[in-house]
Amino acid sequence: RHPLFRDPRVRRALTLAINRRELVQMLNLPEDLPIVGGMFTLRQFRRGELPEPLPYDPERAAQLLDAAGWRDQDRDGVRERGGVEARFTAIARVRHSALPTQMAIYVQAQLRRVGIRMEVQTLEWALAAARRRAGEFDAAINFFPNIAATWIPSRLRIREWFGEGSRFGYTNPELVRLLETAVITIDPEAKDQIYREVMEIFRADQPVTLLFPATAMGVAHRRLRGFSSPYRLPGIRSMEYGWIEEEEAEP
Repeated sequence: RHPLFRDPRVRRALTLAINRRELVQMLNLPEDLPIVGGMFTLRQFRRGELPEPLPYDPERAAQLLDAAGWRDQDRDGVRERGGVEARFTAIARVRHSALPTQMAIYVQAQLRRVGIRMEVQTLEWALAAARRRAGEFDAAINFFPNIAATWIPSRLRIREWFGEGSRFGYTNPELVRLLETAVITIDPEAKDQIYREVMEIFRADQPVTLLFPATAMGVAHRRLRGFSSPYRLPGIRSMEYGWIEEEEAEP
C-alpha cells in the first residue's frame, strides 16, 4: 500500500541493496546458513534445492530505482519522485531478543547507501503483533511463513497472507491458487513442482525481502546420532532420522 513499494522494480532494488550474507555474519549466525529467495518444500530444503536469491548488487539496485523514477534530484542523499521522498518506517518487535532491532538498524544503513530512508520504530511484542495483524505499518521486520516446510495452513491463512485484503498489502490470486493446491497435493514431486511455480512469482513480484531462514539451537545426548546434517534439525521434529548409539559396557 505504501507508494514506494507499488513497483516491483523498487521491491527488487531494496533486496539487491542488502548484503544478507554480511548480515548473517554480523548477527553471529552459522556461516553456512543458506540465503533463499522464496518458499520451498522441506524435501527441497533437505536436498539443497533452494530458490536462488537475488545477489547483493547495490549498483543494480540504484539502476532499478532510477528506472522506476525514484531519483535524487536535489542531491540531498534521498531519492524522490513527484515531490514524494523515498521514506518509510519499519516496525521491529522487542521481546527477549535484540535481534529484530539489530537487523532493522543494519538494513537501515544498507538502504541509506542507495538513497532510501528507512526509519526504525521498536514496539513491544504484543503491540507489534497487533499492528501487523491490522496491516498498520509501512514495513515490518518479522517472521515470514515458509508455508510448505513449517506448517500446513488452512485456506483462510493463505488468503490472509496473499488474498484480497492481505495483511501486508500484497495480493496475488494465482499465488493463492497454487498454495491452496499444494495443501491438498500428496505426491511430493507434484508439490515440488508447484513450489517451483511459486518461486517464479516471487522472482517476478519480490513481495518480501527474505533476510535469512529462522534458526534454532538443539541439544542432544552424545549417544544420539543422525542429526549432524543442518537439513535435519531440530531433532524434536525429525526423530525418525535419529538412532541411539549403543555404548560398550566397561569390563
